[in-house]
Amino acid sequence: MKTMKRGDFIMILVVLLAAGSIYGYKWFSNHNEHYAQGDLKAVITVNGKAYKTVNLTKEEQIIDIRTKFGHNTLKVFDYGIQMTYSDAPLTIALDMGFISRPKQQIICIPARLLIEVVNPGSSIDDDDALDAVI
Repeated sequence: MKTMKRGDFIMILVVLLAAGSIYGYKWFSNHNEHYAQGDLKAVITVNGKAYKTVNLTKEEQIIDIRTKFGHNTLKVFDYGIQMTYSDAPLTIALDMGFISRPKQQIICIPARLLIEVVNPGSSIDDDDALDAVI
């Protein structure tokens, strides 16, 4: 059995510190955005084109989306949105759950459906925002 050397411990510490600092920065930047309940909207796009924009309110609202790509049902309640039905072969979008904070998304690939929570009060052309992930 080989023992760990001092360099091994330093390497593990550096990797853990790098991962923690990236996670901490991401957490801090997402929680720094200010908004009031009822101000948020959900933007629904089908096949890359805007389908509908919905205000996230406390009142319950059902949105039925039927396109040539599939059938999905969304439920707006408690200032958030959740997918309650999908006719996709794998219902992964149903497992994404309830979303209620800016930049959260629900994606149903077979139906080519994207639901994203946005804060209309924030700037769309934010230079500090993440542009892409490779």
